[in-house]
Amino acid sequence: MQRLKICVTGSSGMVGYHTVKRLLEKGHEAIALVRTGSDTTKLSALRGVRIVPVDLSEQASIEKAISGCDIFIHAAGIVDPLATRDEIFSVNVQGTRNALAAAESCALKQFIQISSLSVITGQNDQYNVNEEAPLVYCGEAYADSKVEAEKSVMTYFKKGPMLATILRPGFIYGPMERAWMPRLINNLKQRKAMLIDGGKKQCNLIYIENLVTAIELSLLNDKAANQAFNLTDGETITKKQLFDSICDELGFARITKKVPSWLARPVCEIISSIAPSLPVEKRKNLSRFSRAAFRLAGINQGFSINKAEQQLNYVQRIPFAQGMKETLAHFKEKTCQSQSV
Repeated sequence: MQRLKICVTGSSGMVGYHTVKRLLEKGHEAIALVRTGSDTTKLSALRGVRIVPVDLSEQASIEKAISGCDIFIHAAGIVDPLATRDEIFSVNVQGTRNALAAAESCALKQFIQISSLSVITGQNDQYNVNEEAPLVYCGEAYADSKVEAEKSVMTYFKKGPMLATILRPGFIYGPMERAWMPRLINNLKQRKAMLIDGGKKQCNLIYIENLVTAIELSLLNDKAANQAFNLTDGETITKKQLFDSICDELGFARITKKVPSWLARPVCEIISSIAPSLPVEKRKNLSRFSRAAFRLAGINQGFSINKAEQQLNYVQRIPFAQGMKETLAHFKEKTCQSQSV
């Protein structure tokens, strides 16, 4: 492939960082777009990277940063469960709209939106669901914001000439993950986690390197033009397998406490409804009862990735066992470093 000039928002985060790293390794010119004040220590160590502060709330700021680029990869977003709905929508929805408008104004060739499988999950069990499933609101601020963001990107599907591509990863894990893995590890360590319905339901996990592979396969790919793709590791991993793999690797006792979903669901709904009105510390303590936590632990998340396999050739993937081992090695190293300080 020709050398491309590609800008990536959210480059100080896990997805953005690993995407920039891969692009540079493949010989592309990568423009790492970050919020002012972001920690760019790790990003700055990448050879050849160009780091540019950008304000997603201002289209002009984005246009200035992306002038001359070929492709816009939009990986920025707020996942923080403690953020307000307005804060999340401001970045995840309006920020996406500003990015789209800027990319169109600067005549970029392609816009790649890093979305989420939460846009078609809702709060009900899913089995082998493909991209034809309708977008669904579930009441969870993050998931609902990604639905709105996707709708904005889809308006460009028939608009042209800029190509639009939507990639929907499941729960992303890997080095630098800080949205859900640290909380899960802490709950497992403190014996606060529970196996809903025995932990038999399926997860929709994707290792960061597999997601970056899908991004790479999408670059100026005609088969990715104006399409949405579900993305996971392509393995059937249950909640219990996820919990057990973390406990075994980190030396925790396996979780045996079980709770039925008919009890866990209403508890999470009630707590999620009252949590926004509570002080931050109390909200932190209750985060394991959030709608997002229930989605991770209590809903069967079976999604088909056949479309990505067939149209993007998304077939060379790192297995869950290897990806999780590398992920947890990172967390163990961080723990050792913090203890030695």
